[in-house]
Amino acid sequence: MSLRGQSKEQEASDNTLRHIVLCILVVTSLFISFSCHRKITYPLGFSTSLTGRGSSLGKDLYEGTLLAVEEINQGEGPFRIKLVVRDDEGDPARALANAKEFAGMGIEVVMGYATSALAAEVLPFLEEKKMILLGASLSSPIFDKKDDALFRVVNSSTSEARAVADHIAETFGSRIFLSIYDQGNAAYAEAWANTFRNRYQARGGIVAPSIPFRTRTPPLYLELIDEALQKEPRAEGLCVVASSIDTGGFAQVFRQRVPEGIVAVSGWANNWDLITYGGKAIEGAIIAQSHNPVDPSPGFLRFKARFQEAFGRIPPFGAVHAYEAVKYLEAALKVRKAGEPLKGALKRIRELEGVQRKIRFDESGDACRPLFILTVKERVFTLISEREPEL
Repeated sequence: MSLRGQSKEQEASDNTLRHIVLCILVVTSLFISFSCHRKITYPLGFSTSLTGRGSSLGKDLYEGTLLAVEEINQGEGPFRIKLVVRDDEGDPARALANAKEFAGMGIEVVMGYATSALAAEVLPFLEEKKMILLGASLSSPIFDKKDDALFRVVNSSTSEARAVADHIAETFGSRIFLSIYDQGNAAYAEAWANTFRNRYQARGGIVAPSIPFRTRTPPLYLELIDEALQKEPRAEGLCVVASSIDTGGFAQVFRQRVPEGIVAVSGWANNWDLITYGGKAIEGAIIAQSHNPVDPSPGFLRFKARFQEAFGRIPPFGAVHAYEAVKYLEAALKVRKAGEPLKGALKRIRELEGVQRKIRFDESGDACRPLFILTVKERVFTLISEREPEL
């Protein structure tokens, strides 16, 4: 064979070798690229009241959670959230059963429980299983300053009750109030009513003994208001601690009996259903909450636009705080060390940029964020003032 022939064969061999090496490099590059962009799936258990009278808040929490999860999954972060949703119907036994199901699935963090009463039911089990509960609406003082499984993005409800009492004392002076609260969520509602009473009476007002009730169909708005007025016929105001639907119903009857009466409302009722079910009777009501539905800040306006595009309505407080709770989880997952319990990572997050304002966290996972004093004017929430909470 000639040298020219050998040269051609060698050249062909070299080309083949180069082609094989190039293919290996391309495949390796693609594999590395795929590995780098492959996201770790992280399951998040979500149990809430999707049906029943408590479903208004449950729907709010679900939609805020869903928006945050979709943003994370569409982003370039190292993980994606798999949302596992269950309906607890506002029933404590069902809520606990859902928590046990999540534990059996190996899920380490859950959220969505709409009321403090439901959270109180599931928290001991979550503690036992070393699971985490993220609270978007769990503000009862029974959870304050405890090194437990609960990490929440909302203030203790006592700060809201004090703020409402202070504003009414400063604006209307010493009046006589009736007090009604939902015993079905006593962990939140009874504490709120008692805090309002203690604070307002310390400032010279009078609050009649509270009348508890349980949500039922048909509701007993007329009977309970008339019972309260028989015991205190001089009443000039009503403090009601209940869901937005029930608060609106009580306000309707009270304003029929006391047309110029003052209505004090808990943060639990701070959503648009309050205006829908309360109508004109809710005009001038006083509310304190960590969410301002008419906030003009750029951050809230961006969130509001995304939420309206996704769900066709203005975001209520439950949606805003649920969104923030998922972002709290995301922040902890980003700083979590290999093998570290999630609780340790959450404890290292001491500040989070909320939808409206910064949220600060103490060593027990309790939140501190500004309070907004609101009223209703011409069927629209209106900001009266903003203040730091007294926790």
